[in-house]
Amino acid sequence: MQLEILLLLLSPAVGSFLGVLVDRLARGQSILTPSRCVSCDTRLRPRDLFPILSALLARGRCRHCGARIPGHLLRIELAALIGGVAAVWLADTPMQMLLLAGWLWCLIALFYTDLLWFRLPDPLTGALFGLGLALAILDPSRGWADGALSAAIGTGAFLLIRWGYQAARRREGLGLGDVKLMAGIGAALGWPLLPYVTLLAGGLALTVVALEMLRDGKRPDGAARLPFGSYLCAAAALIAVIPT
Repeated sequence: MQLEILLLLLSPAVGSFLGVLVDRLARGQSILTPSRCVSCDTRLRPRDLFPILSALLARGRCRHCGARIPGHLLRIELAALIGGVAAVWLADTPMQMLLLAGWLWCLIALFYTDLLWFRLPDPLTGALFGLGLALAILDPSRGWADGALSAAIGTGAFLLIRWGYQAARRREGLGLGDVKLMAGIGAALGWPLLPYVTLLAGGLALTVVALEMLRDGKRPDGAARLPFGSYLCAAAALIAVIPT
């Protein structure tokens, strides 16, 4: 029980670190540089960086210049806390709990990185794969071979989709980041669930696009970029935490 409580207490702090990864990895910036306000460039102090609470007390604004703090930072911290709660609730062993929490946290970081920057950085997809494979190894009904096979199937299927789309449309429709992402999703969930992940991701994407069309009164643009990796991450997380 002590480990579970510690995980929940640390989850928002992990979310704060994930926010750093989201903002810096895609832009090639160092994650070790002290945090600063993006508007006034003032170096932030510990009182400014306390997860969740600092943003709430400051009402979402920098206490130095009053500029609005990017809302996704607070949302990432809250999502990390929810991921920690899900890991505590679902895991059968302490090690599985830690690995599942790490896997869900990686999905959160990848979700926001693709949503904001249309990037799925290799360090995050690599970590997702490592954690997914470890989860497969801990599962008595699967093992490392099934994890590796599922990763290969997910990656191979999306690579074929990428090649097929390029051949048919003469332009890129699916990035290599999405292909690499499927390795970590497949390793953790197993290949039988990959079609459900893909269908759910497609359904989420279509729903969001339809709602945006209704809101803006615009027709769909076939050339518009779509952060499909974000929808894959959301679908994988939902399927992982929803009892089957």
